[in-house]
Amino acid sequence: MRSRLAALVTAFLLIPLTVPLAADPAQAVRQAPPSGCGLQALGTLPLTGATTAGTALDADHPDGPRVYSVTSSASGPAQLGIRDARDGRLIAERPLPGALGSWAVTVAPDHSVYVGTYPLSPAQARFYRYRPDTDQVTDLGIPIAGETFVWTVAATPDGSAVYGGTSPSGKVFRYDTASGAVTDLGSPVPGEQYIRDLAIADDGTVYAGVGAASMKVVVLAPDGTTRKIIDPPIEGKGYAYDLDLAGRYLLVRYVTTTSTNPMGVYDTARGVWKDVVDDVDNLTVGGGRHGQQLYLWQDDELARYDLTSGKLVKLGFTEFGGGAARTLGWVGHTLVGTGSTGRIWNYDRKTGEGSLLPGTLTGQPVSIRSMTTGPDGRIYAGGFFTGGLAAYDPATGQTQSWPDIGQSEGLVTHKGKLYLGVYPGARIYEFDGTAFKQLLDLRDQEQDRPFAMVSAGEWLAFGTVPKVGTVGGVLGLYDPATGRKVIKRNIVPGHSIVGLAYRDGVLYGTTSAFGGVGVPQGDAAQMFAYDIATDSVKWQTAPVPGDLALGSITFDDAGRLWGLTPDALFEVDPATGQTLRTAKHQTYPWQSQTQVWLDTNIEFHAGALWGKVQGKVYRIDRAAMTFTLITRPISNLVKGADGHLYLSRTENFSTYRLCGS
Repeated sequence: MRSRLAALVTAFLLIPLTVPLAADPAQAVRQAPPSGCGLQALGTLPLTGATTAGTALDADHPDGPRVYSVTSSASGPAQLGIRDARDGRLIAERPLPGALGSWAVTVAPDHSVYVGTYPLSPAQARFYRYRPDTDQVTDLGIPIAGETFVWTVAATPDGSAVYGGTSPSGKVFRYDTASGAVTDLGSPVPGEQYIRDLAIADDGTVYAGVGAASMKVVVLAPDGTTRKIIDPPIEGKGYAYDLDLAGRYLLVRYVTTTSTNPMGVYDTARGVWKDVVDDVDNLTVGGGRHGQQLYLWQDDELARYDLTSGKLVKLGFTEFGGGAARTLGWVGHTLVGTGSTGRIWNYDRKTGEGSLLPGTLTGQPVSIRSMTTGPDGRIYAGGFFTGGLAAYDPATGQTQSWPDIGQSEGLVTHKGKLYLGVYPGARIYEFDGTAFKQLLDLRDQEQDRPFAMVSAGEWLAFGTVPKVGTVGGVLGLYDPATGRKVIKRNIVPGHSIVGLAYRDGVLYGTTSAFGGVGVPQGDAAQMFAYDIATDSVKWQTAPVPGDLALGSITFDDAGRLWGLTPDALFEVDPATGQTLRTAKHQTYPWQSQTQVWLDTNIEFHAGALWGKVQGKVYRIDRAAMTFTLITRPISNLVKGADGHLYLSRTENFSTYRLCGS
């Protein structure tokens, strides 16, 4: 369910690519093409990668400095990678059963490694300890029932406790390392969904950064009692995303809905903000501290910031391995860090030279995020988190992949080329089979996810979900021939646009009442008809009262317009917007949902509708509006140019061959 995965997707940080990317494909793989009828497994597409959001350094390990990184996996388990910080040599990889990945890794004074994770929906987040002396991982269980993501863990300087921060309830927990007891310390800012990062002072004071709205930092006593709340030094919404302590200074890096990432420097002794540094790109803001010098990344370049004078000097080092840079700490006079693709980088402050170490982590399978039929008849699939693009040729069984593109929320063919809607920043790319060319970037419109994409005459049309902490998606039009664009935000106020169809100069769209906040905007999702030539909305309606997200829509061979929501099939008159028929096919817990974007696919073929909803694929009889289950569980469905259906679930790829339908 994408609604369940929303928190997971929301905060994974990929640095946007702003120039055409050479599309060097991975070596093609050939297997026998499918034949016959019915459901057939096609294995996996060549989408793999090492995505390591959670990483920590043990500079004082008795056997040499070690970097601990968790590599995420499409269907699990995630792997805890253990490497030599000096040369990147892989020492070991240990599975974390029940986990898909992690943002939260910390090293305690006794060299134990603690990891907070996220699971495959709808399970709950888990907590682990790795002991280097025994080379054993211990599953410490679910720290707080009902919490689906542990975003951060931090050990106290004396090693007596490890604190963690979670979502979706924005809670803090305390783990006693001696007794193994876990204490739920509650939500320090009621209503906030995330505890995004933690920092712990020498006296045990806990600093907790929250989001996705207020960006406050809460100062907690060791028992969880709130001592103080520090308001941000900037305006807007977002997260107090990264926290660290540098002597008397609290460093807070903010991620805002406008895509600016300023770092505030707060004087804890005086209780005032001392400085704000613009556009700090790296995670783990305090990991590069050396005395009063703080090493950070700005505009993809390492820089040195003086905490006393506020002076910042660029250092000329730019090779951090892709994704987002993370400063971890010092081994002698060498700064050690990673990129989110898993590579370790080193920077020698004495020589001013940096180096990127070879990648040694084992690439893990990547979930298929989106699929479409390409201009060449191949099935194209975009990868989750690590991204990448893969193609499958139904005629030959040959596959191919291109790693150098981010997470595609939407894919569509238009005028003989493939177009990708890429997260974050709702970036639109054109792919001609040779290179990826970025056409648009909607960060200035506070947009993130272009789920809905359709070819609309001369126009490429797309609909988006906005950034976390904000509401109001965009309906966008782009003419690749002229570069002309039309960007219309809030065509349905507060709603995201998650489904599109096109016919005879009119765009038909469906919305979700959810955007980047956990509260729906209104009591029903909407459907609308937008006339491109007159730039006007012809009609707007709520075809399924009470449904907060509508989903995919399509036309059949008679020109009838159909839509599929998580719990209903509906037919709408495209001329007037009148709902002609509705059939409830399942129940859905709308009242308990905090985020539902797109969870349906619907296609018309061979006289029937074919739909994917709530993880199941159905053949739908239009006359009776009845559903026949084909298979489950499935995440994506698309109709191929050869007239058969293609399906995916996590990294697995399959086909349903429609013989004689």
